[in-house]
Amino acid sequence: MLTENARAVGFMLIASGFFTVMELLAKQLIAFENMSPIQVLWVRAVITVAIVPVIFRTSPRALVRTRHFGKQAARSLCLVIAGLAFFFSLYRVPLADAVTIVFVWPMFATAIAAVLLRETVGIRRWSACAVGFIGALLIIQPGMEGRHWMYFLPLIDAVMSAVYVILTRMVGRDDSWATSLFYSVAAMALLGTFALPWVWQWPTLDQWLLLLGISAIGIAAHLFHIRAFSIGEASLLAPLSYTHILFTTVAAFIVFGTLPDEIAMIGVVLIVGAGLYVLHREHLRRRAADTR
Repeated sequence: MLTENARAVGFMLIASGFFTVMELLAKQLIAFENMSPIQVLWVRAVITVAIVPVIFRTSPRALVRTRHFGKQAARSLCLVIAGLAFFFSLYRVPLADAVTIVFVWPMFATAIAAVLLRETVGIRRWSACAVGFIGALLIIQPGMEGRHWMYFLPLIDAVMSAVYVILTRMVGRDDSWATSLFYSVAAMALLGTFALPWVWQWPTLDQWLLLLGISAIGIAAHLFHIRAFSIGEASLLAPLSYTHILFTTVAAFIVFGTLPDEIAMIGVVLIVGAGLYVLHREHLRRRAADTR
């Protein structure tokens, strides 16, 4: 019989796979069928807002109830900016490059936690953050020919994702996962509505299927991710999030025939290595705090 950690690992890998499929479908709609990222994100958000109360078997009123409305609203806004930055980048940035750059977020989270939460960050963690940022620059390659300015958009996603994670930690003490998930998409559903008259194009049947697929797979990915962390040890699961980079790189090559170039591959190695080290130091810090 599988242990809870073994099941959690399985759920985490499934979540990474689902996130990869969702991004492949989004890349198809945005880069190759010229659909606005705002429209894609809005459809996903509206469907998620409608489905979450059903999944968690609770009323919308209960989901909206929070002790941290300001922080939840800020989380939602961060996610809107992050989602728009990432999805707009798909116009010009290869999927594997975009996903890898976003994974600089643990380094940004370390820096933000040091300022906002007054966490102690030693020289080794700061050094790892610097290495990860250098890795991102090797992928972005600013000033070099062939690199579009949209390569900086996943970096904006990484910053917003880091703030989002810090705020999630702050509200997680009092609000449920269901409430946080609801607020995570509510802002996009609301704000995207105002932009629809300028970006909406009526989807074909195939495009509707892709949009529904993005929404359903995205919800499933979040649910598996939540389930994994609800039964497994965070220190075991967090490093597995980097399988997302591997899955995306392989899938993007199979579907679109794209791979990071040699310099970018060095950047990938630096980001993954630095990220794993930051997670390791975070685990040691929390374990030391628990033994006090």
